[in-house]
Amino acid sequence: MAKKNMGKVKRYRHSFYSGRQRAARIAGGIGALAVLFVVGWLVGPAVIDFGTSTWYAITRDRPKQEQQEPTSSEASVSQATSSEAVATPQPTQEPQTQEDLTQGTWAFVDTTALTSQEAIDALVQNLASQEVRYAVVTLKDNKGNIYYNSALEAAAAGISSGAFDAQALAKALQSENIVPVAAICAFKDPIAAGANRSMAVMYQNSEYLWLDAALDAGGKPWLNPYSQEAQAFITGLMQEARQMGYEQIWLSGVQFPTKSGRDKASYGDTAGVSEAERLKQLIEAWQAEGTCWIEYPLSVASGQDVSLTGGTIDALGIENLAIRVSGTLTEETQQQLEQAKTTAANAAYIGVYSNDSFTVEEVKG
Repeated sequence: MAKKNMGKVKRYRHSFYSGRQRAARIAGGIGALAVLFVVGWLVGPAVIDFGTSTWYAITRDRPKQEQQEPTSSEASVSQATSSEAVATPQPTQEPQTQEDLTQGTWAFVDTTALTSQEAIDALVQNLASQEVRYAVVTLKDNKGNIYYNSALEAAAAGISSGAFDAQALAKALQSENIVPVAAICAFKDPIAAGANRSMAVMYQNSEYLWLDAALDAGGKPWLNPYSQEAQAFITGLMQEARQMGYEQIWLSGVQFPTKSGRDKASYGDTAGVSEAERLKQLIEAWQAEGTCWIEYPLSVASGQDVSLTGGTIDALGIENLAIRVSGTLTEETQQQLEQAKTTAANAAYIGVYSNDSFTVEEVKG
């Protein structure tokens, strides 16, 4: 199809306005600018004043609380500063000093008749009338009998039919300002050792219990001082005693078995720890829990017999030593006692238990 000829587009290089018209438009624009400038000069300050006054009026009318509301960070700083300003300085607590254990009379309680609250109250009143300061109550004896209803699984076999309300007794003693002391025998315990072999001393690494004498001669098993379970058992009894209100613990039997047949005794993995070191570990752990008395017979305390502890008494780190003296003091036993006091010179207190009388003296301040 043939293209339609539209012709040529003619371009003009000159404006459609004439020179006079262009000059008039420029002059009109300049005049308009001048008028706007004059109006702004005259009206601007009034507009600014009006806006400013309106802003301040609105701001003044806002609630005071809204005006002073701080940001979250400012509020935190303000609260902290306010708390510091109103906080009253706390008085410095005076360090508590350990009670002087040399003061006051000691009594060793017979619990066989404590079958009722009335019996407990009568006993405590009798002790108070004698001005007793410390009452030692046997909670576990050297036959393995436990005289209160312990919740420990390892104690179940040893709970005696003569168990009494040990917590009620402790509370009654405290009401008369008498310090309850719980007596616990540690490793001489044939009942717990027989009930749980993992806590017992074994015979020559066999599956048989080691006995401190022939079976037909009444030999008994012992708890193993190296056994973690045995340690936990004794520790658990001590913790229960403290929870019941017993403020001090009197520990006996913190030793290895008697020397008869000891060469056949096996303790399992000792990790190279000597007997004396093991007893020291136990004693230090128990003493860290509160005030403890560690009882040894005079022969052990004086250093004459080291077979039960693996060394002399000064190696055990004892803080409060109770020395048991059988019978009356003779010239010979008095010399042994002086030797024991010299050997245990690093203790804080040493007490002599003889004929149901316990006398305490301070070794060092």
